[in-house]
Amino acid sequence: MPTWLFTEKIHNMLETLNDWTTMLDNQSQVDVIYLDFAKAFDKIPHDILLNKLIALRLIEHLIRWLNDFLTDRTFQVKVGSQLSRFRSAPCGVPQGAVLSPVLFGIFVNELSSLLPENVHYKQFADDTKLYSSVNNKTVENSLQKGIDIVVEWSRSSKLPLNNAKTVALTVGKVRKETEYSIDGQTIKKENLTRDLGFLISNKLDFTEHWRKTTNTAKFLTAQIFNQYNSKKIRLMVLLYKTFIRPVLEYGNSISSPLKVSDENLIESVQNSFTRRLYSRHTGKYLRPNDPGYKTSIEHQLYGLSSLKDRRLQIDKKLIEKMMSGKIDLNTADFFTLSQNNRTRAKTSFVWKRPKNKLRRKFFVNRTLTYLTQLNSTSNAPQRSLV
Repeated sequence: MPTWLFTEKIHNMLETLNDWTTMLDNQSQVDVIYLDFAKAFDKIPHDILLNKLIALRLIEHLIRWLNDFLTDRTFQVKVGSQLSRFRSAPCGVPQGAVLSPVLFGIFVNELSSLLPENVHYKQFADDTKLYSSVNNKTVENSLQKGIDIVVEWSRSSKLPLNNAKTVALTVGKVRKETEYSIDGQTIKKENLTRDLGFLISNKLDFTEHWRKTTNTAKFLTAQIFNQYNSKKIRLMVLLYKTFIRPVLEYGNSISSPLKVSDENLIESVQNSFTRRLYSRHTGKYLRPNDPGYKTSIEHQLYGLSSLKDRRLQIDKKLIEKMMSGKIDLNTADFFTLSQNNRTRAKTSFVWKRPKNKLRRKFFVNRTLTYLTQLNSTSNAPQRSLV
């Protein structure tokens, strides 16, 4: 995955979870609708898309180039050993092209402005979701109105929804049971769904996400030890850093574990790798009752930090990028900075005091609390809660 694409995914999810945890902190549940456009990239009408591009006032030769990019394509269908004649592609954008997600984004961009004010819209490529806070005082079903608007828009834009794959998820304590529908057909409710590479549950605890992720990492560990018989520590550690650790660190600022049991599960993958490497290198099999079996001695031996420490550093770097304006996020939605007038006074982080566990464990409070607990001689900004 290109770095820019990964970065955009993380930013999208950070904004989403910032909204969700804020709503939960205000004693509301969050109702989410994951929309699925049927074969989205294949069905975009060229004429409607080109009109939208013209409306953006792009330069003329770029419009002509994009027109050729979209329309000057042919395809064949193969059945068995037989190939059909070449046909022109009357709609759709090329699968796998870097431009395709951008063009799809332009095509659906107007949707957010059509929705009710309290219905939030998030879109990344063809992954689209609507969400809204719901509590006992909620009278008007704004989210259902938002769904109806999207359905009507999809018809007029000739980009139909796949009702069977559209699902609803309620995050947090259910305070008001609400059913949502498309054309009278009830949208299926789920307690677990995939969102931009993350398994999202109704508890928002990422336990299932880490269970699946650690199973993948354990499988990769077994593959590496089966396929590489080397006793060279440098090589084996490099393989771990290249193929296994990235799996455990994908989007850590989003999915940082809430439970100690999940933290231990993640750490156990690295522990297992270093124990196996230690055994191979020394020719001594470590048993559960051997000294150092459950400690980080092997980590120190091979120069590996604990994954928990690395998560903290990843969070810290993201905050630093936000402060320096290097990433496309509205920092004010997460925190602000306050500079006292006193001479040599340190800059303070200002963010709202969280009331519930999910908000306390979310990226903002988790990271800023960590930063302000650093040594008092550090240049890191100090904490200020409002």
